[in-house]
Amino acid sequence: VDALNYKRDDLRRLESWLQDKKIIGVKLYPGYQYFYPNQEGCNLIYKLCEKYDVPIIFHSGDTLTYENYAKVKYSHPLPIDDVATNFPNLKIIIAHLGNPWLIDCSEVLYKNKNVYADISGLVVRETLDTPYGKLMRGRIQELIAYSSPRKLLYGTDWPLSDMKSYVKFAKTLGIPKKDLDYVFYKNAIELFKLKV
Repeated sequence: VDALNYKRDDLRRLESWLQDKKIIGVKLYPGYQYFYPNQEGCNLIYKLCEKYDVPIIFHSGDTLTYENYAKVKYSHPLPIDDVATNFPNLKIIIAHLGNPWLIDCSEVLYKNKNVYADISGLVVRETLDTPYGKLMRGRIQELIAYSSPRKLLYGTDWPLSDMKSYVKFAKTLGIPKKDLDYVFYKNAIELFKLKV
C-alpha cells in the first residue's frame, strides 16, 4: 500500500489479507514514498493494523545511497511519537533504530510502551570490526541505557548482512542473556503472535 496514494480497494485488499492472516505486519517506507508517519492520510492503515493487532513497521533513518531519489527528511523517528501517542494500542516497530538518530529513537522507545525498534542494517560484514562498527556498538549501548534492551528486535537486513555475522554483532552489544532472549526471539513472538 502506498501510504498516501491508496484507493478504497487497496484498503479492502489489505484488510482481507490481515483478516485471513496472509500477512502479519505492514511495513511503510517514508523516505522512499515521501510522507511523514504522522500524516493524517496514514491513519486508515494504522486503524487496520490496530484492529487486527499486527505491527506497523517504519523504515527509519538512512536510505540506500544508490536509491538517490530517497529523502531522509521523511525517515526521522520523531514523527513516530505522534503515531504512538494517537494510537496507543498500535504495535509499532522502528526499523534500523532510526540510524543515525539513535538518541531520538531511544526517546520514542522510552516514552511509548507500544514502540519497539529493530537493530537490523546498522553494520555489514566488512564493517563489524572497523571504527564504524565500534561506533555503532557504542551508540546502541547508549540507546539501551536510555530505554531498555527489551524494546529491541533482532534483524540482519539481509542481504546486507548475513545471519552468522549479525548474531556475532548482537552478542557483542553487552546485553545480558535474560534480555538478549527478548531481542533474538521473545519480542518477535509476542509482537507478531508467532506460534513456536
